[in-house]
Amino acid sequence: MILNIIVIVFVLGVGYAWMIRGVFNALIHLLCAIVAGAIAFAFWEILAVKLIELSPERGFGSFLEGVSWGVALIVPFVVVFLLLRTLTDKLVPNNIRNASIIDYIGGGICGLATGVLCAGILVLGIESMRLPTDFLGYQPLAYSEDRAKGDGSLVRADTLWIPVDRLTAMAYRQLSIGTMSANEPLAKWYPELELVGMASRVSPGNGSGRNAITPDDFTIQSTYIVGDPKGTESLATLLTDAREDRPQKYIDIDSEAVSKGYLAGYVVEFQPGAKERGKKGGQLVVSNGQYRLLIEDDAGNTKTVFPIATISESSKPDEYGRWRFDSKDVFITSVGAKSRIPMAFEFVIPQGYSPVAFYAKNIRVMTDALPDPVEFANPSQRDELVRSGAILKGESFAKRKLITTDMITYDPAQRPPLVSKSAKLSKMMSTQIARRGFTLNEKNEVIDGEGEWLIKTEVGRKNAPTGKSLRVERYTIDRGQTLVKVNVGPDSEIGLLSEASRDAPLDQPLLLIDEHGNEYEAIGFEYSDAEIFHARLTRGSTLSGIQDTPSLSRSRDDQDLTLLFVVTQGVKITHYTIGDVAIAEFVPPLDTK
Repeated sequence: MILNIIVIVFVLGVGYAWMIRGVFNALIHLLCAIVAGAIAFAFWEILAVKLIELSPERGFGSFLEGVSWGVALIVPFVVVFLLLRTLTDKLVPNNIRNASIIDYIGGGICGLATGVLCAGILVLGIESMRLPTDFLGYQPLAYSEDRAKGDGSLVRADTLWIPVDRLTAMAYRQLSIGTMSANEPLAKWYPELELVGMASRVSPGNGSGRNAITPDDFTIQSTYIVGDPKGTESLATLLTDAREDRPQKYIDIDSEAVSKGYLAGYVVEFQPGAKERGKKGGQLVVSNGQYRLLIEDDAGNTKTVFPIATISESSKPDEYGRWRFDSKDVFITSVGAKSRIPMAFEFVIPQGYSPVAFYAKNIRVMTDALPDPVEFANPSQRDELVRSGAILKGESFAKRKLITTDMITYDPAQRPPLVSKSAKLSKMMSTQIARRGFTLNEKNEVIDGEGEWLIKTEVGRKNAPTGKSLRVERYTIDRGQTLVKVNVGPDSEIGLLSEASRDAPLDQPLLLIDEHGNEYEAIGFEYSDAEIFHARLTRGSTLSGIQDTPSLSRSRDDQDLTLLFVVTQGVKITHYTIGDVAIAEFVPPLDTK
């Protein structure tokens, strides 16, 4: 309701403003708006990705990531529009006067068209920002609640009273294959342009999840299909799995049932940078809106399809399952604490269509550059590989080939221990002091953050309040996870200044590796010297390497540094490495129960 009123007032206001200025002036203004919009769409993807890459992971500027797709459309449009308007005013300083009725009617029509265009781009930009899914009372994409057809499928929903977003999207789609045609037209890659912004905001907490990632945050490792690739089979026979014999019901984005086709699967490996940040950091959360597939028929017409299911690890280590998107608000969350997370997304490909591009939070990957698909004749063949997780295990999940030249053998039971399991802060502090750098939960446990505090006056038992409710002592750890600390200080035989670490690269991740080859990157550290205590716990942002840790010196005797790792509870840790350089082998392995 609110957005409807805003749009109506805006469009009518712009229409009236140019109605009284005459048709010639209003026409020039409209042409400037059309060209500005075309230029904005031409650079939209490039600018959005660049803004996401420039966005800091935390701090004041971190909000930029969530608004990048909207800002990358609106700001270029406004800037180019103003420049064109200024230029035309210089080149054509005088207006042409016509009969009043012509100026009023023609000016009003051009003014209304300009208002629709400007409002449409603003709405499309706002829809692409990290905002509540029902922001200003408008939700153009929603879950189908028709159980008879396909409960949980994403379909077209609300429309504005003046559908400026749809009209603008339609206009530029037509221009991209008409007057302003291009080799890679907007109409091909964004056939439902007015919905993609909303789709990227389908996340838990009414759209509070991340709506953007970078191209480096994921890779597609392999593909597969289930059924006849010609799409001649009935989908009812394909939309079953080992967990449920009842076929899943599915409708497309236009609420139309699909009777024949096949399933296409894409195995995606997510890097640590794809995980949620802040209070909800450390886990990967996926929905059936933020990942989509572009398909094309023989005539070159394209359309968008959303996934019907995801394959991922279950709550038990090294056990896997296939989870359906078959009801409202189904969000699949990664389990454990692996740094790299494999998941597979399955899509229904209607008969006569074939995949063209895979989108992950609007980042496009062309399907013709992907490996040839593995073919499964029926769901049972696929399910056999789902149970073991083999369907997700491509080359990148093979065990890392370690350089063991200077590796030492270390017993985790050695005293004093260099490796320990503990969620306690090494320096307790008051809640007031802690909030200078940390985000706390209701139990006064550290959720996320980084900060520096003075040793003498701000941290430690002597500076902490006696009341437990007023002090911070622990990090919060999710169920099924364990916090592991590794002492890498100057005196540690596996430290950053040790013989084993002398040839280690500065820009490679600090890793713990379990017996199955799963990797866990450092998500923080605790550093202290005679003056400061510096701590970091950023579960949604791993350390990129030694370069992200405080510097150490053998000339000082007051420094301590401990790395923090969150690992899946119950696994056995066999190695501590820096990239491919093995620093220590744990014998026996560190049990994280």
